[in-house]
This record gives sequence, structure tokens and C-alpha cells, in this order.
Amino acid sequence: MKIVFFGSAPIAVSTFNALIESRNEILAVFTQPDRPAGRGGHMHQTAVKVRALEVGIPVEQPERMRDPEAIEALKKYEPDVAVIVAYGHLIPKVLLEIPEHGFINLHASLLPRYRGAAPVPFAILNGDSETGVTVFQLNEKFDEGKILGVEKVTIEDTDTTTTLLEKLSPIGAELICKVVGELEAGWIVPLEQNDEEATFAPKMNKDDGRVDWALDSRTIDLHVRAYQPWPRCFTFYVAGRKVRRLCILEVRDYDMTGQSGKNGEIVHADEENGLVVGCGNGQAVRLIRVKPEGKKEMRGLDFMHGARLKVGDFLLGID
Repeated sequence: MKIVFFGSAPIAVSTFNALIESRNEILAVFTQPDRPAGRGGHMHQTAVKVRALEVGIPVEQPERMRDPEAIEALKKYEPDVAVIVAYGHLIPKVLLEIPEHGFINLHASLLPRYRGAAPVPFAILNGDSETGVTVFQLNEKFDEGKILGVEKVTIEDTDTTTTLLEKLSPIGAELICKVVGELEAGWIVPLEQNDEEATFAPKMNKDDGRVDWALDSRTIDLHVRAYQPWPRCFTFYVAGRKVRRLCILEVRDYDMTGQSGKNGEIVHADEENGLVVGCGNGQAVRLIRVKPEGKKEMRGLDFMHGARLKVGDFLLGID
């Protein structure tokens, strides 16, 4: 199959590499334009562009996919199929009709569940026991095209968005290659999605990570794992006369039998259990790993000692 690959983010590179190693012909890559990044404002290339240049594949970087130049650029390659993974642009109808087999997209959920920008965090947030990857035909609607292939993955109790994406990435890459081969052979019968079963996973924002200590320990754990690597769960503490931010990277449940505490209160601290904070329903969580503002990641107990906090002090849900 003659393929044009559309991708930008680092997560797309594993699929791109799998297609390079397959017997298919990669004609070109479409990726986001170079952007200024970092304190110096130096121009930054996408991860997919870097890889494409390494292996000598032509790169196209249109600013807008509706521009005549972008349309003509795709037409000139005459692809059999376009593969799109974490590209960052919506694809207009005029482009969808150019490849013989259209565009096929890799989505990190079991569609129609979690259509949208953040399927992996939402699967963790909702306490799902499994998720997966879906390859589907792109159409003009958002994540609603016909399904071409699915692979399921178990969500472990310790999985974060980071670790779950690491699991899904190679599985998705393998599935894309399988679907491309089956499209070429004419073996696939596309399956319509059931819109009545659809759920949505909208884009997250920085404030989503703010810890609400009125939540129970299970829900706080789900939030901490879902919001890694971004926006990270955070709370606040008082250091001297200043209120500072504390990122919470890992928590565990704590047995509050025979004890009581208020939401956000430091209720216990020792070497065995670490820093223990009260939360909703009379429960508590152990803060295993944290990152104070401007400092390195550390144990919860070490943070407590360094910040000169003590049992009875509070972590704050507001700044």
C-alpha cells in the first residue's frame, strides 16, 4: 500500500516506525509546522518530522489543511490510504476523498466510548477495568467513523495515563499495520458505531488537577493517576507566610479504623505509613510521592519534614 502519514506528537512515532518497517511504501509525512518553544523561543520540530527526516521521507507542513496548497500537496502523492495519529488538525472532506481507501485514524479507546481529546485519562478517572485502541475510518464527524479494528487492554490499579499510553502505543501501531494489510486484501467489513453507547472525553485544563479533599480515597487515587503527566493533581500548603503548590504524584489508601480527621488534615505521619491526609467519607490517603513547588520529587514524609508541617496542619484545596 502507498501511504501518506499524518502525525505530530511523540505518541505517533511508534505507529510511524511500524509502518516504515512494514512492506508498505511511505510516500510522505504531513505534520504540524515548526513552532517556537522554550525560554529561548527556538523553532521546534515535531517528533514525527524529526523521525521522517532521519529516514529520508518527504515532509509537508501546511498551516491549514483547507488551503489549496495542502490539498494539491496530498493529491500529488496519489496515496492508497492516509494514516493519521495525533496530528493536531481537522481533516476537511475534500482531503478525505483523495486516498482510495480514505483516512484511517488510531484512537486510544474502545469506540464509541470516550470520543474526544482525552480518552486515556477519562478511562482511569471512571475506574474502568479495561480500555484499548480502535482504528476507524475518518469522516467529517468527530471520532464517529466506521470501525476497522479493535484491541483491548487491561487497566491495572497502578496505571497512570503515562503508563497506559506506553502500553497502548505498540498495540496501536501493530493494529494499524494489520488494518492496512486487511484493507489491501479486501478483508475488512467496516462496522458502524452505536451512537447510543457513545461517551465523551473532552480536553482537560490545568485546574482539573486541583485536589478536592472531600472526595473519598478511591476517587482521589483515580484523579492522581489520570492526571499524570498533565495537569498533575495538586494542592496547597502554607510555608511561613506564603501559600505554595504541592503536586501529588502517587497515593495509597490508609486504614482509618480508630482514628478521625478532617478533609485535608494531616492525621498521621511515620516511616511505615508516610504522610497521611484525611479525605471524604472519614477516609484518608497516604501521600507516597510528591513534588513541592520549585523542588524535586520526594517522599511525602520528607516533604512534611522539610516544609515544617505537623500532624493537625492542613493541605488546602484552594490557593
